[in-house]
Amino acid sequence: MITENLLSFSFSSFFFKVAVLFISYFTPIREIVHVMLIFLFIDTASGIWASLKSGERLESSKLRKTVYKFLLYTIAVMCSFMMEKTFGPSWLRLASIVGGFICSVELTSIFENIARITGDPIFRRLIKIIKKKSAETVQEVSQDENSEIKSGTQT
Repeated sequence: MITENLLSFSFSSFFFKVAVLFISYFTPIREIVHVMLIFLFIDTASGIWASLKSGERLESSKLRKTVYKFLLYTIAVMCSFMMEKTFGPSWLRLASIVGGFICSVELTSIFENIARITGDPIFRRLIKIIKKKSAETVQEVSQDENSEIKSGTQT
């Protein structure tokens, strides 16, 4: 009886079940990961185009960096999602915030590449606006947190 149970145990079925559990748990963030992948792909393609246009050499180490970025970005969103599900209130969308921040960084890079390709200064102006708004937002959030801490109303 015991040997039958041991023989019926299959590592492939075990790993399949674990994979299904893993995928089903992270299904709610699939769109975030897909959008990040698209932004990263566009950034990579526009970066290659800008490099070719300016006569720079393409290096495999730079392309390898894109794969690492995607993996690390995905891990960051997954960890944010787990924190959100485990510790966050229901209104907290931490995975969306992290994914949105990552996409805004990639969008800035895409604009930089377009500016290099076209030489059009409008994209450089857009980059300045994005960076300025990002800095203002970070400053507002930190001021709000500081005022909450001082008044003792932080939850």
